[in-house]
Amino acid sequence: MNERNPTPRTTRRTFVAGVAAVLGAPAGRAFAQTTETVTYNSFLDPANTTDPRAAAQTQMIAAFEASQPRVKVRVVVDPAGQNGVRAARAKSDSPDVIRVNNFQMPEFVATGSVLAIDELIARDKVDTTDWLIGLDQTRVNGKLWGLQQDYRIPIFVYRKSKFDEAKIATPPRTYQEVAALGPVLTKQNQMAYAIPIGLSGGIGGAQAFMEFIVSSIVAGNSDPFFVPTGREIGFSEKRLLLAASIVKELFQKKAATPVSLQFAYNELQDALRAGTVASATFALYRYRGLKAAVANDLAWAPAPSVEPGDKHAVYGFQLCINRHSPRQGGAWELVKFMTSPAAQALAARGGEVVARASAYKDAYFKTPEAEDQLGWKSLVEKRGRMVNYSIIQTTFNQICGEAFQRMILKDLAPAAVAQEVRTRYTDALAKA
Repeated sequence: MNERNPTPRTTRRTFVAGVAAVLGAPAGRAFAQTTETVTYNSFLDPANTTDPRAAAQTQMIAAFEASQPRVKVRVVVDPAGQNGVRAARAKSDSPDVIRVNNFQMPEFVATGSVLAIDELIARDKVDTTDWLIGLDQTRVNGKLWGLQQDYRIPIFVYRKSKFDEAKIATPPRTYQEVAALGPVLTKQNQMAYAIPIGLSGGIGGAQAFMEFIVSSIVAGNSDPFFVPTGREIGFSEKRLLLAASIVKELFQKKAATPVSLQFAYNELQDALRAGTVASATFALYRYRGLKAAVANDLAWAPAPSVEPGDKHAVYGFQLCINRHSPRQGGAWELVKFMTSPAAQALAARGGEVVARASAYKDAYFKTPEAEDQLGWKSLVEKRGRMVNYSIIQTTFNQICGEAFQRMILKDLAPAAVAQEVRTRYTDALAKA
């Protein structure tokens, strides 16, 4: 597969000449050229002034444009990530830079519309070890396709007042301890521990359920999630049965109730805010906003696992270059800048667990505002692991969500989940 590699920027004249060449203009007329605009596909809306992550993104882009006067950035707002997927499938030449989460990466790679960047990384001497988790763990089909911006690891989020009332001094470390919350925290209008198996939110399917619970259980400390090609399931029957058994027990012991079968990200956040849910495994990237909404009544701890201290599946967002873009030179400069330690220090002020290890030397991380992020950084380093995902991950998420919902509603054995998931996934893969 022939891939166009962006021209390296050694001087301003070289970079602009490279842009001119890509656009078809004579290199000698580069300085007469108007400003090049690179389109950046992101779920963060610059117009949303209440989202600290969006504000940080705006600051990062402004800093990039100041360093590259002839390159401007236009943000294409894509909340669910579907615009990027459609562009990749259609082999469109825009957007130029796409923000892709790790569990979508195999699908993007399969379209042939993402540029492999191993040669660019080597050429520009990007340090692949200066990340909380080494970039090599993000390879798909043996290649690197993007630079990591952030990491997301599940955390246990709970309302302190609810735990104080029930005289629960220590957050649960295992799912067995979570199940024990049922008798003391689940009441008429309150659920002890919500399990979001709803099929809405995110990019579709039961994404929250997969992100927070299932992927970590079935992959465990060292097992694969999917094989490196992203096609066949990599986890064992034993691990899938274990996941189904754990979830069923949590409902049987009334730690969770059927109400949460329709929960996804937003419903779970609303329930935690209202106090109708006392705890849940939730998203660290939503913690800061939720904490502000409930004053001083929110706390977090490491997410529960099968055994204390087990690993959790970590994902995040990478910046990728559209292989069909005629603006790959400017796109690569943007990708490098947005994942640089300096830009990552700005992103951290938005509340993200930024990916570059050296960014944590910034003065911001000595402030009280950074305390939670430092705790999450430590979790990522000690208990996080990257896994391979499916080329039809959204479909897999939905298959799992529906199988688990059926198990709870019809009181089926965990073996029924294992059979349904494998059978339906094999069929879906054949049709993909």
